[in-house]
Amino acid sequence: MENATFIDCTFVKCRFNDQILQAANIVNCSFSGKLVDITFEGNGKQKLIANFENCILEGVRFVNCDLTQCIPPKYKNHLYVEQVSSRVKNAMTKIDNDPNLSDDERKVLVRSLRKLEHMNQYIFNTVHMKKIYGDVFVERFFSSLDVQRE
Repeated sequence: MENATFIDCTFVKCRFNDQILQAANIVNCSFSGKLVDITFEGNGKQKLIANFENCILEGVRFVNCDLTQCIPPKYKNHLYVEQVSSRVKNAMTKIDNDPNLSDDERKVLVRSLRKLEHMNQYIFNTVHMKKIYGDVFVERFFSSLDVQRE
């Protein structure tokens, strides 16, 4: 499946697990159901043209792809964020100057943010993040990115 090309496809009640999909090979596709531990990978400027409106993303990563042509999930626990790379840069400065962070907290936060430093947009599943990292970390993570959540 990793080398397949999908053009104008609709995936209904999909349950893709643990795959790496090339953004160049996903063109104008719609997903509904659940994607788990999927990585969409691009070449740095590759647009991912996909509709995730009726999809739940759990552990989905976007690496070096442009998400401006994506429709993010409509569910409230999913958060589409723009200007991620500049937000990460600002967050790194904030984190360095935050006396309230322990060394371990700082390390985990920096490690999580560094994964995003080359992304301009990103889609986060906040509920899934809380399951993995806990409420305090997730609150600190989005606060450092200056992202307002409901």
